[in-house]
Amino acid sequence: MYPIQVDGKWGYINKMGKIVVEPIYAWADDFYDGVAIVLIKDSSDGSKDSKEGASLKYGAIDTTGKMVVKPDFSSITMFNEGVAGAVKIDEMTYDLTYFIIDRRGKILNTLPSEMQIASMLFNGMGMQTQSEGLILVQDDKTEMYGYIDRYGKIIIPYQYYEAYSFSDGLALVKNDKHYQYIDKTGKVMIDASKYIFGKSFSEGLAAVAVENKERSTVEYGYIDTKGNMKIEPKYARAYRFSEGLAKVCVGESINEYSIGYIDESGAYKIGPTLSDSYGETLISEGLVPIADGAGGYMNMEGKLSIDPVVTQVEDNYLKHNMAGEFRNGIAKVSLSDESIGYIDRTGKYIWDPRK
Repeated sequence: MYPIQVDGKWGYINKMGKIVVEPIYAWADDFYDGVAIVLIKDSSDGSKDSKEGASLKYGAIDTTGKMVVKPDFSSITMFNEGVAGAVKIDEMTYDLTYFIIDRRGKILNTLPSEMQIASMLFNGMGMQTQSEGLILVQDDKTEMYGYIDRYGKIIIPYQYYEAYSFSDGLALVKNDKHYQYIDKTGKVMIDASKYIFGKSFSEGLAAVAVENKERSTVEYGYIDTKGNMKIEPKYARAYRFSEGLAKVCVGESINEYSIGYIDESGAYKIGPTLSDSYGETLISEGLVPIADGAGGYMNMEGKLSIDPVVTQVEDNYLKHNMAGEFRNGIAKVSLSDESIGYIDRTGKYIWDPRK
C-alpha cells in the first residue's frame, strides 16, 4: 500500500491505484516491516478533526488499516526488525521520554531520562532505530554514544564521539581521535585511523575517504569487511552498493561531476558520463532514476528503460520534482508542490495527483 493525499487528508492506495484506506489522517508514511506511521490531529473534545489547537499524535496502522499502535506519541521512527523508537513530550515541562515499541504498540523499554535514541535526534521519522539487533543511543550529559538492545540492556557502553548503525556486522565509530569499525561486542575489527571518514557497509563494501596530499583533495575508495582496500580511492564521491552496483562521482567540482555506477571490482557498468544529481541514488528492482527521474530510469546495463517521468524544475534543493526507488513494482514521485504520485515499471502513473 502507498500513501496518497486527497484534499489535505492522507490515506492509502494499492498498486492498482485504488484507494484501500480512506484519506482520514493528517499525514501518512510508507509501510515498513508491515506497519506504517500515521499522524492524527486530536481536538480537546476527543474528536478527530482539524480544529485550531488540536494536538498532533503519531500512531501506526497495519496493512488492513487497523490502528495497531495507539496515537499516543509525539514522534515514531520507521519500524525495522520489529521495533521502532518513539518519544513523548511532556506538555508542561517539555521533557522528552524515549521508548522502544514493537509493531503492536507494546512498550518494550522506557529509556532512562539521560538516554536518547540517536536516530530520533536527526529528524528521525524516516530513519530506522534498530539495526542488526542493536540500537544506537546517546548520553544527554556527555553526548557520547553507545549501543543497547531492544530491552534496554547496555551492550556497548557510552564511549564514542561519533557512531553509526550496524551493517554487515560492523559499525563505524570514532574515539577521541580516529575512526574504527567495531563488531557487536565493541571489539575493533578494522583500524580506520588512516581515513578522513568512512561510511557504513553495504553488500560487503564500505566507502572510505583518503586525503590526496599532492592534489589537496579527498578521494573515495572501498574496503571490504576485513579492512582490505578492494577499490582504489579515485572518486570525488562514493555511495552505498545496492543490487551489485554503487553510484560514484568523478570530477573536480560539483558543477563538473560525471556520474557512473561501478560493480564490486570497480568496473563501470553505467557511465561515467551521466548528467545526474550528485546525491546518493540506489538501484532498486533493477532500475535507477537519472536526474531524479527527469532523465527517466536506466536498467543495470545503462540502457534507458523508462522515459522521463518528471520535468526538471529549477526551484530549490528542498522543492523539486523527484522520482524515487521502486518498491514492489511501484515508485513514488514527489512533485515540487509537495503532492505525491506513483508510477509503475512502464512509467505510467497509477496515481497522478495533478488530475
